[in-house]
Amino acid sequence: MVIEALCCLGLTANVTQLAGLEVPTLVKIIKSHVETVRQNKEDCEQLATRADYIHDLHRRVQESKVTGDPDAWKSTEALKSALRRACALVESCQGEWNYMYRFCKGGRIARELRKVFHDLEFFVSHLTAIITIINYDQITRYYSIPKSDVVQPQEVAQEVPSVALPAENIKHNYCNCMGQTMSSLGKAQLVTEHSIVNEGQLPGLKKFTFSELKAATDNFSLENQIGVGAFSIVYKGPLNDIPAFAVKRASYVNEIPFEQLKNEANIISKLQHTNIVKLLGQCIQEGETILVLEYMPNKSLDSFMNGERATELPLDWPNRSQIVQGIAEGVVYLHKCEPRIIHGDLKPGNILLDADLKPKICDFGTSKALRPDQDQDCTGLVVGSRGYMAPEYKQGGCVSLKTDVYSFGATLLEIIRGSRIPSSTLELSDESRDYGPLNKWAWDLWREGDLMEFIDPSLHGETHAAAGMQRWVQVALLCVQHSPGDRPDMWDVLLMLRSDSVILPKPSRPAYY
Repeated sequence: MVIEALCCLGLTANVTQLAGLEVPTLVKIIKSHVETVRQNKEDCEQLATRADYIHDLHRRVQESKVTGDPDAWKSTEALKSALRRACALVESCQGEWNYMYRFCKGGRIARELRKVFHDLEFFVSHLTAIITIINYDQITRYYSIPKSDVVQPQEVAQEVPSVALPAENIKHNYCNCMGQTMSSLGKAQLVTEHSIVNEGQLPGLKKFTFSELKAATDNFSLENQIGVGAFSIVYKGPLNDIPAFAVKRASYVNEIPFEQLKNEANIISKLQHTNIVKLLGQCIQEGETILVLEYMPNKSLDSFMNGERATELPLDWPNRSQIVQGIAEGVVYLHKCEPRIIHGDLKPGNILLDADLKPKICDFGTSKALRPDQDQDCTGLVVGSRGYMAPEYKQGGCVSLKTDVYSFGATLLEIIRGSRIPSSTLELSDESRDYGPLNKWAWDLWREGDLMEFIDPSLHGETHAAAGMQRWVQVALLCVQHSPGDRPDMWDVLLMLRSDSVILPKPSRPAYY
């Protein structure tokens, strides 16, 4: 279709001449041509700006450890094809057009400029997603642990060695290649075209068509994008009688992200709780796996902890208290329902906030449903986020309800502190700074009886709540203890948060100290 359009415009020769040129050269040519365009100047300038931005994003991806092989990201060829089209179209706008040329081809060139601009928008979106994954401090990471290193069920309650597995024993599989080693990154395609997957719907769940969701999100435009995850991109849009909803779409064609979304749909569709995000419908059609979820106008808790709103709109203690208790109630529900659910990746980025700042737990793509006779799941595959991952899970590959307790404790410390960044004067090991950045600081201050130093300075004026804040730091320290057997279950955590009359045990040294 693209070739036919360019052929009609007489531009195929120009495109052919550009074959073999790399992204930086193509972008340079586009920017050079734009300086002398006479037709469609505004469209061409926008195209050049977008191409320049893509060049910067692409360079950052190519320089990253994720793509040691320059050809690892196979979509480079698709990107270069789009840039070659852009070059040819911009060049065609350089000369003077006579009346007949303008009449016959001017409109088509303008339409093709808009089409290639839309194609480049997609690459901006996906390159941004990959860079988010590369900056993996807050992004779920995958490790494949050799079976010989997986902790057996009877060992999980014992003290787990504090020394992590040697780096050579762990294959780091970043989320955008899921299940592939870094050298096999190219096996995952971008969702630029429909793929073939097994189609099916969950019974009783509202079915949306792909065309409905495509129209509602303006063809999944960058302007409607509200979030980027490990396996998916989230868009906002209206649909029928729903003024706003969230559309979660797999960001690349591969079995893993599709399975993650199906797993999420299977789990969420069975959950009914005010602190669990609600699944409104699903689309498994034309090779797409898409979830339709309720829209949360205040985005994620992480945006209040570490985004721009952290300084512009710091949460007061009543709001933080409501959020903490809501998260705890949601996790208690997950752990008490049948079957019991292990979330597996609890963190501020997976806590959404509605218009009233009520928390909603989301992102169940890697969650586990436990059998009645099962207390943990040992797969050898570790899925989690640095700073929130329990040590026994990181080292042994076994997930249990107590791994959620650990993640809740790490999240609680961050909510009280207002940031995940520890004091600059604190001496921390690399592991402590990466995996438990607030643990040591909070525990040391608790032992010294000086917890107000840990609490977010923006809360220091709320003196009436100071005792409650310090109490909750101790609750968090109970949750992040090194041994899972020492951690309370989530029901006990909720009781400790709600009642000041409950005497708190003394926490032992936290994980990653």
